Amino acid sequence: MIRPALDFLKGDSLPAPVMGLVSGDPLLTLWVRRHLLGLLGMDPTQAEASIDIHTGLEMPHYKILSKIRERPLFGSGRVLWITKADQAPEINPEELLNRNGRTHTTIVLEGSEKTLSNWSKKIPVFHLSPPAKTADREMWIANLAGQYGLTLHKSAIDPIMTTFEGSLGPVDRLFRDIGQSRQENGGKSQQKMAITAEELEHWEVTSHYKTVFELIRGVENGDRKFFREWERFLENGQSPFGLISLLHRQWKLYRIGKSCLSEPGVTPESAEETVALIGGVPPKIAGLIVRTARKLSRESILKGVDALWEADSLLKSGLPSSLVMDRLAATLFTLFPAAGPRSASETDAKRTSSPV
Repeated sequence: MIRPALDFLKGDSLPAPVMGLVSGDPLLTLWVRRHLLGLLGMDPTQAEASIDIHTGLEMPHYKILSKIRERPLFGSGRVLWITKADQAPEINPEELLNRNGRTHTTIVLEGSEKTLSNWSKKIPVFHLSPPAKTADREMWIANLAGQYGLTLHKSAIDPIMTTFEGSLGPVDRLFRDIGQSRQENGGKSQQKMAITAEELEHWEVTSHYKTVFELIRGVENGDRKFFREWERFLENGQSPFGLISLLHRQWKLYRIGKSCLSEPGVTPESAEETVALIGGVPPKIAGLIVRTARKLSRESILKGVDALWEADSLLKSGLPSSLVMDRLAATLFTLFPAAGPRSASETDAKRTSSPV
């Protein structure tokens, strides 16, 4: 069985003198190397001297056996790290494990998931890719924060998850910068405070839900700043494809909300429950979705979906993202009722049904 790399990083002892790693995220590979050296009592800053790296083609089975009999040139131990180990001729992990019980060498076999899956029956194997499940990703992020002596308030999880979309490198840099800033400004007392959503906003890390709602508010209100919002997102490194993907999901939720509201006898409250259940969003978000769906016509929702598909296709065709996104923004801008003077009844209705 292949286990997540987090299991290895949480361990306080070496699982075996021969272990396998399924190739994946470079940052996870770095963390595993550091932790492995720490378990072996070696200085992680001296990794180049402690880790002997070869490819599988360079190290057939007999050469690995010969290598583990040699004494290390430096220190009392070393790591023999074989990349693309599945390409090593006639390699036998079980024999390596049996022959490597009392040597000074720890063997790491890194390769493809298909091969390592078979080897996992003989040696411990860990996966170097971030997990797909949301709960597992949250554990990864919490563990990463702990690497810098930081803890996370529950309000900070969603902004980090949606902003970086599972990419651990930017999250690592964020925690490093927050840790350094806290040490410079507040010392140990501030370091113990959990990171909150409010603190993340100072680092320009906010939940995409919040960001999308701000865009939609700009459209509904006829606010020309809406167009500058697109530019701000792109300038801050937001991928056009990522933004379109988020809006696709938003419009899908509108369709669910509109469909629920069209059913006889359905109340806004029951529609909100259905959107929360089917869409997998918190009740508060579902409420905002339903309120906006009530204002949009069915035709406007369908036009929005078409515009998003068109923008996605135009981006993939190679057109400049700025032109595509401006066209999309202008189209979405026309789908909501035009802003302008409202009667007293319209104003009251707006207050009781605030836009997302």
